[in-house]
Amino acid sequence: MPSEKDFKTLDSLNCNTEVHLQLLTPTQTIRLRSRLIGVDPGRAVILSLGNDKAWQGATSFLRERQSVVIRVVKSDEHDANILAFRSTIQQVVSSTGRWLIITYPRELQTVSLRQHSRVPINIKASLTAIDSSEVIASGFLKDISIKGGAFAAEARSNFIIDSQFKLNVELDDEILTIAVTLKNQQELEPQSGLAQYGFVLDTEEQETEALVQKVVLHHLNS
Repeated sequence: MPSEKDFKTLDSLNCNTEVHLQLLTPTQTIRLRSRLIGVDPGRAVILSLGNDKAWQGATSFLRERQSVVIRVVKSDEHDANILAFRSTIQQVVSSTGRWLIITYPRELQTVSLRQHSRVPINIKASLTAIDSSEVIASGFLKDISIKGGAFAAEARSNFIIDSQFKLNVELDDEILTIAVTLKNQQELEPQSGLAQYGFVLDTEEQETEALVQKVVLHHLNS
């Protein structure tokens, strides 16, 4: 359950913060990017209306009571969180400004990017040699945090623990390549023939946070 602190975090978001907006329709997934105009605590979240091709293509779905999912990253020197919630469009304003007014959420999901606890996910990925594009194993990224994660693939006996590899994570419009070092191998259910490979990220703190943010946002948008 969301805490009062989570809602206070939402209420204190800075104007012009980037917002990821997903329109929920029966036949397609529509993803848009917007900017925060402001939050009226307990009443509404106000976003800017975009005018790029993605927004133009979504015009027929920008209407009152349209279901949406909102995701936004709140980051400062002490913490970084992804806030996500489901709601509906309350009003589309184009007279005094170009605004999309979203009904204030009753429930809120918060994912901390700087905690050591891993975020469970399931994204297609592969391991390649650190110095080539040869695919060594294909599988799924199962969880991730700023300290590391877990990759599930076919069980192999020739992986050397503490060896470095490239983890290639398949996002919608790009392949995210991350340098990792394998730290352990754990067999999953024997009949599955799969193993889970624990790894740490071999990147600087700022780059690591940006990578984890991209992966988690992709997972939440899926």
